[in-house]
Amino acid sequence: MNRVVKRVLVLIVFLSTVFLCGCWDQKIFEKTGFVLQIGLELNEDKDLLYSLTMPVVEEEIEQKIEILSTTTPLLREARDKIRNSSGKKIEGGKTQQIHFSRELAERGIGDLLDVFIRSPENPLLANITVVDGSPLEMFEMGLEYKDKTRVAFYVSDLINDARERTAAPEVRVYDFAIMQHCKTIDPIAIYMRYDEKEIEILGTALFKADKMVGNLDIVKSGILNALMGKKINFGYYYREDNQNKQDEIKSGIALLFKLVKRKVEIDTTGDKSKISISLDYISTLDEYDDKHHLDDSKNKKEVEEKVSKSMKNDCEETLSYLQDIGADPIGFAEMLRSKENAYFKTIDWEKKYPEIEFDVDVKVTIETQGAIN
Repeated sequence: MNRVVKRVLVLIVFLSTVFLCGCWDQKIFEKTGFVLQIGLELNEDKDLLYSLTMPVVEEEIEQKIEILSTTTPLLREARDKIRNSSGKKIEGGKTQQIHFSRELAERGIGDLLDVFIRSPENPLLANITVVDGSPLEMFEMGLEYKDKTRVAFYVSDLINDARERTAAPEVRVYDFAIMQHCKTIDPIAIYMRYDEKEIEILGTALFKADKMVGNLDIVKSGILNALMGKKINFGYYYREDNQNKQDEIKSGIALLFKLVKRKVEIDTTGDKSKISISLDYISTLDEYDDKHHLDDSKNKKEVEEKVSKSMKNDCEETLSYLQDIGADPIGFAEMLRSKENAYFKTIDWEKKYPEIEFDVDVKVTIETQGAIN
């Protein structure tokens, strides 16, 4: 190898070490504030109260969570004010949740979410929640949860568990934005509360466009998932209407609904549009009392029919409630738009939706029941 070739190779190696070095944009962990949670609410003057939590990594500081907050008319202004007082370089790429107070959610959150979507430093995978109360107060109370992990991770675990049980929806920033702008499917979000001891998932927050208009509990959230044609895995509890609950220590049946087949048919030929929904549930028996002899096939069938009727009533109540508040998370408008587009263009959906007649058919099959005797 001649001297010229050697010099060229040495030059290439040298340039590689310069341009491929990974230290040009290094970020010192101790000097960086990683935002884990963001809280948005209104103060007494109806200005925007912006709060966030960041982990504290310095060993000499006893508190493991730092909470910062400020009040401004604009979200961008609030974020800049926080940066001016934090003492750290704030990074938003690790944000786990964005919490809105119910008061703010009822006024509309679309414009606020638009700010998060526009900036590439914001995570589109952050969970959207609505808090029954103040997100800032929830953060502060979370500091006193001595038997819990950092509040951001504690809430993440709650959300993940509730999502597995379909007790709360999976809604992230991009999910909400897509539903909000598609105009034919209304968004939903996780609904939660807190107190001095714990944070609790309550179910589903329902929106009309970007404004919260109602909510469903955890069981009705599972039913909503079934009506939406999504996966389910929720508990359902059935009691006889004529049972004397005061005389019974244990009464009723607990079922786990783990699979559903949905079929939707739309009829627009009459004076009123009709939507028929068929739900075929597969369930397992979790708990029962001695009054229900499920080891007998005849009794088992009677119980399945009674649970089917109870579930049918709950489905109809859920649909009626959605009509009353004007929320359409199931996407009936989208079904009409895609399947009956010519008809859809001739109607005012907001006026038509409350008038639609729903016919719900429910079949419940208890697939496994374990050892009864």
